[in-house]
Amino acid sequence: MGSETENYTVQEAKKGAEPLIPTCMLPPKTHSIRIVHLALVVVQLGYAGLQMFSRVALDAGLNQFLLSMYRNMIAFAILAPIAYYYEREKRPPMSLKIFGGLNLLALTGVVGSQQLFLSGLQLTSPLMAAVSQNMIPVFTFLLAITLGLEEVNMRRREGIAKVVGTAICIGGAIIMSVYKGIAIFGGGDDTHDAGLMQPFGHLGAFLHPDIVQFSVNKYHLGLFFLFMNCVSWGVYLTAQAPVMRMYPALLSMTAGTYFFGFIQVGILGVISAGKLHFAEFALTSWQQIVGVLYAALIASTLNLLLQSWCVQKGGPFIVSLYVPLQMLMVAVLSVLLLKDTLFMGIVLGGLLTVAGFYLVVWGQGLERRRKRGVLAQILEPQHDVYKVDIRRLSQDLKEPLLSK
Repeated sequence: MGSETENYTVQEAKKGAEPLIPTCMLPPKTHSIRIVHLALVVVQLGYAGLQMFSRVALDAGLNQFLLSMYRNMIAFAILAPIAYYYEREKRPPMSLKIFGGLNLLALTGVVGSQQLFLSGLQLTSPLMAAVSQNMIPVFTFLLAITLGLEEVNMRRREGIAKVVGTAICIGGAIIMSVYKGIAIFGGGDDTHDAGLMQPFGHLGAFLHPDIVQFSVNKYHLGLFFLFMNCVSWGVYLTAQAPVMRMYPALLSMTAGTYFFGFIQVGILGVISAGKLHFAEFALTSWQQIVGVLYAALIASTLNLLLQSWCVQKGGPFIVSLYVPLQMLMVAVLSVLLLKDTLFMGIVLGGLLTVAGFYLVVWGQGLERRRKRGVLAQILEPQHDVYKVDIRRLSQDLKEPLLSK
């Protein structure tokens, strides 16, 4: 995605469980956490580059449906043989329920997330797209509460932290939407903030004329698309856990998601254009070619494997801490390379979303530790909960941050 930060449920948190990716595909074991930290910096740099190269490709005239189609087709072509070979023994046979689950992941994690992200990127800026990614844990948290998958206890620190963090994140989003402020870096000209557009103008054959003629500010519409991208990604993360239980093969699940996403994006692209001309599938400039190859090889393949390894070695908590780093990288790159303008409203809103992001993540960490303590007390009731070797129950704690 969007930033398409690939967060996966860690079933291997318990000792002895299956690893996220095959052990033979992992780098040699190391006793230094520095390798994990360095890898996480590289992952966020890769996602920062995705925002930049995608924007350049779109500005060069590449259709966003075509970008997504090629991206998922190439990523599937790379991951499918790897998944077929390394997961042939643990991959369950395809069933109707698994087929439906993979299509749901494709609809939310590929079609919805990628298309909303690219639409928002075109109408705003790479920096705004990066800032919006800090909202993903918030929307995932709100969705989990709505579905009854998570409860909030305002008598505990973790409940207060998650609620306050959510409110701060939403406040940051509102500031970015309504306040522009002075130009801190750049020429002060924001071309994306001007003009109106008709988002339903190309659907005149299907919708009422009043809906077709509806106009909205381009920048505000772009923000709406970016926030809806976070909602779509939150649905994807929520749906991923039950699909993983039915289909406990990460690479195969991801390859299947790319395959069905490629088909769904293709159908949606034909419907949107109202026609199918194979001549329009050609990439006509080096910017378009680089944009497609970067999205497929770096974001959807290399970053996926590298981040999965980081989750396996360091746990999901340490991986989540590096997400806001992407915003800083995009800010520097967009101002220096794309000559974008950095406004005070984006800075203030971005800082609030980062603060809210860390509060929500901190609250989730406190809740996980409390539940592990309760579980440890149940497993070993004869010991005091603080004296139990909880390290065996999770990779999130300091000592087992790397496998021995």
